[in-house]
Amino acid sequence: MLSHDTTRSIVLEAVAALLEEAGVEHGDIRGDLSLTDLGLSSLLIARLIIQLEMEIGVDPFAEDLLISDVRTFDEFVDAYHSALSRSIAV
Repeated sequence: MLSHDTTRSIVLEAVAALLEEAGVEHGDIRGDLSLTDLGLSSLLIARLIIQLEMEIGVDPFAEDLLISDVRTFDEFVDAYHSALSRSIAV
């Protein structure tokens, strides 16, 4: 299983690359910032979820968790880390 720090690094790199590709200027990606404050539109969030599912093999929003329940970058990372933990337990 990936550590929380590793999960965070993977998500951070994916967010930064997606924002750069979309031409969205951004500063530091801090955990307390909302996804929209980071510059992620709903379309970019959808692309990010697809990209991360291909990269790490889980989609935390496929079952009980709703993307609308996730507000901040840290909550987004936690959703992926929890989904990874559940996928290993199965």
